Amino acid sequence: MAKKIGIDLGTTYSCVSYVDDMGTVRIIDNLEGEQTTPSVVYFDPNGQEAVVGSTARAEGAMNPECLVERVKNYMGDPDYKCYKNGMEYSAAAVSTLILKKLISDAEQYLGEEIEGAVITCPAYFGDSARNATKFAGENVVLSNGNNLPVFEIVDEPVAAAIAYVDSKKEDMQKTVLIYDLGGGTFDCTVIRMEIAGDKKKMQVITTGGNHQLGGKDWDNELAKLVRQKFCAATGADESAMEDDAETTAWFSENIEKAKKNLTSREATTLAPSFDGQKERVEVTREEFESATSALLESTIMLVNDMMTQKGMSVAADIDEIILVGGSTFMPQVTKRLEQEYGKPLSMYEPNKAVAMGAAIKANGYEILTAAEAQERGIEVPQTTGGIGDGSLNAPIFAQKEDDVSGGGFETVTTCTKSYGIRIFSNGEEKVLNLVKKDTPKPASTSSATIMPNLTLTGTPDLVNSVNILILESDTLEDLVDRAICDEIYLEEPIQFDGEVPGNNRVSVEISVDQSGIVTLILTDEITHKTYIMNPKRKADEANQEGMASVKGMTLI
Repeated sequence: MAKKIGIDLGTTYSCVSYVDDMGTVRIIDNLEGEQTTPSVVYFDPNGQEAVVGSTARAEGAMNPECLVERVKNYMGDPDYKCYKNGMEYSAAAVSTLILKKLISDAEQYLGEEIEGAVITCPAYFGDSARNATKFAGENVVLSNGNNLPVFEIVDEPVAAAIAYVDSKKEDMQKTVLIYDLGGGTFDCTVIRMEIAGDKKKMQVITTGGNHQLGGKDWDNELAKLVRQKFCAATGADESAMEDDAETTAWFSENIEKAKKNLTSREATTLAPSFDGQKERVEVTREEFESATSALLESTIMLVNDMMTQKGMSVAADIDEIILVGGSTFMPQVTKRLEQEYGKPLSMYEPNKAVAMGAAIKANGYEILTAAEAQERGIEVPQTTGGIGDGSLNAPIFAQKEDDVSGGGFETVTTCTKSYGIRIFSNGEEKVLNLVKKDTPKPASTSSATIMPNLTLTGTPDLVNSVNILILESDTLEDLVDRAICDEIYLEEPIQFDGEVPGNNRVSVEISVDQSGIVTLILTDEITHKTYIMNPKRKADEANQEGMASVKGMTLI
């Protein structure tokens, strides 16, 4: 019988989990016998093979120019291009290779086919990064020759909370703050938990964070501290040492170990070499904490800003803080959180909880045909790119009838970004947010309900079209300046079958699905004809081109 799996696709480490036949959540070991796999790819100079994981890091120490790591920070970034051995890769393409390794190892570990997966991402990821994550997963080819069905993209804090509640197996009513400090991202999420016997409800209240902040930044500061001490002792040039590829590869392999040593010891020693010199360097925990205090304070600021925007405070509204992510093992984290908030701190499998929660979520899914979904009263997605009521041959991912949301959880998640369209108000370029941050998913709002007399921008050379531009932001306001919004989509001239109705009477609807991915729906208010499409992202072309480079590449 095929298994469903949960995947924590991490910046520095990834993890895979499943629910066994007895209902127990288990971690899947990789072929190296490890429960977590370094999210590192080594591209063999022959251009046809790649290595993922611990072996890749070892290979990269000898050929650092062939090593790629921490691509998660660039998911959905149209400007990110990775060139290795004359080939170009997108962040999504590199992630596909990591996922290919994880899933291949899982199939061998389980001795069964993989039916589908839930993949997690930082709560603070926007549409483009979420779409790139899903795209990476769907391009993995399983042992049966089919592409991996990706049931859902789930926020990491939500997955961790599911695993935490599942481990407790007790009734509770509490509001928790998930403080998730991973290898490359930081998320803070407020979740209301209401557990009473078999009735389990979790509702996301609000989310904040920074997907460019994480344990890697602590690594960088520690590496900087070691370089400074080395150069002070040897007279070496610090800039030259930082730019040296072999030294950088050595730090990549050793600095994280030193950071972990400082979790349990008051000091640690490293022995870097550069320019023919080798020197033993000692760093104390006090020095490390001093060098990284600003990073830690930025996480506190992000939590406080999130709470303030929502009209909440940790002191008044939070019962417990749950620590997620390997970086929360650092003593400075718990010490600072206790000092700032004075709330109970809980820790449950910080390195594995996200994958475990994703597995619980995945186990609640089944694959239906569109016809079967219609029989059960499940709405069938409409065909994109035109008018239609859905193909009855398309697979539909649905929750089992006896399982509300995976593991018996009714999970209410929210949009972590606001999505709006560009309009002109009093001669100024503005963004009208149709779906706002913290709205429960799936979400859908039409301009007709907010601004019935909306006027869109016509296309000069096409009398029967209008220009649509969707923008993304963190604001909770309805109408905002374009300057504070991110332009992650291409501007699209929408071609209608006939002339655009008088006064541009076209309603625009933005829909955000359970994975946080956006769909655009336009309705001609005269003919009532509907046009459904996935908006073109700036990263789409780069994702496609980069993926072509990994097709047929062999993992060794």
